[in-house]
Amino acid sequence: MNESKVWARQTRFLHFGLAATVTFQLLISLVMEAPEAGEKRSVLESTTFEIHEWVGMAALLVVIIHWIWSLRAKDNSNLRFLFPWGKEGFSSMMKDLREIKSLKLPEGGGRGGLPGFVHGLGFLSATGMALTGGILFFILPEDGSKNATAELFHDIHGFIANFIWAYWWGHIAAAVIHKKMGHDTVKNMFDLS
Repeated sequence: MNESKVWARQTRFLHFGLAATVTFQLLISLVMEAPEAGEKRSVLESTTFEIHEWVGMAALLVVIIHWIWSLRAKDNSNLRFLFPWGKEGFSSMMKDLREIKSLKLPEGGGRGGLPGFVHGLGFLSATGMALTGGILFFILPEDGSKNATAELFHDIHGFIANFIWAYWWGHIAAAVIHKKMGHDTVKNMFDLS
């Protein structure tokens, strides 16, 4: 495996920020309860929802900074690698898929192709969650009563959450597989030095 294609330091910090906030949000969502008009919530449900809102705003900030960085980056952190939909990126993705079909694990790391595409999908999902959550932060009344707009964004937020859960589990599984195959992909991503 060619480990020379590691991510830029800024990308590693942003990935860590996304991983930490998204993981926290997923886990806390298991015990929190959003306010519903006229319903009583426990202190735990209420407190965890408030924490979820504020950590969600931190996630939105990380997403915004990540987009700015990805638009400006000149290395393997730019949008061309996250969204390898051009001819070269698509060709690289097809090569990676052929390797998987022949039971070989393609090179991971900071490159386009399948790894870039997978990270791009996760980034789009995290962006959708953070944006809809940020909108809800400002428009959802504290008493839980929802108008049609709040209801729409709440439904979209919940719908995207399914993709985030699937992506989270899939990403962890891919990291474990890379580690078992002797690749330093995880170490390279979380080396914040």
